[in-house]
Amino acid sequence: MVDSRFVHNGGVRLHYLDTGPGTDPAGRPPVVFVPGMTDVAEDYSELLPLFGRRAVVVELRGHGRSDAPATGYDLASLRSDVGAVIDAVTDGPVHVVTFSRGTSYALAWAIAHPGRVRSVSIGDYTPEERALPQPLAQRLLDGRWRGTPVADRLDRRAAEATFAAARSRSLWDELARLSVPLLVVRSGERVLITDEEWERYHRTFPDAWLVEFPDSPHDIFRPDRSRYPLLLREHIDVADKLT
Repeated sequence: MVDSRFVHNGGVRLHYLDTGPGTDPAGRPPVVFVPGMTDVAEDYSELLPLFGRRAVVVELRGHGRSDAPATGYDLASLRSDVGAVIDAVTDGPVHVVTFSRGTSYALAWAIAHPGRVRSVSIGDYTPEERALPQPLAQRLLDGRWRGTPVADRLDRRAAEATFAAARSRSLWDELARLSVPLLVVRSGERVLITDEEWERYHRTFPDAWLVEFPDSPHDIFRPDRSRYPLLLREHIDVADKLT
């Protein structure tokens, strides 16, 4: 069973899905999943139990059932949204899991709280914040994702503010300094993680588990929705044994 919950970050009400503490009587560190720009939490309600322990999916401001305030779409604010959900779930360590653009905000939180990070898993993205050209951002917002219009998933004004506030910045070195178990999955598109960036992953993180899904588009939950979650489950179970 997955419960719908809310937490306030300042004056912003944030929605998240939570399998609950009863899903892991052993009390192991939970999984906190920060999905992509065009995702909503409900996309993952059926997948959360696959993690095999307590798992939470974050709905950042401007997404789904979370508030869409007029301001607060810079990296620091969105990082604080991630932190507000994490603090509502636990005051201890977590396994940080990301997909696509959610990587920027999740990693920003992890880098600021190194003592609370048990492992990191990144789905088809690089450790950085990316500023998109306005025409590309508009095409993304005008398009469809997983069969539904993006406009039905996001508050348009909030999404535009998020893209406008973004600044291109690298998080590669900061992630390396975390020195935690790392899993990275790359899709067969090789667009958001180019061959050059994939090689950089190999150089920068020689002990990481780097996996390619050659038959997946950027949506690495296709064609097999369970493949990434089950891989994550294996990764975090190993990470727990290393502590």
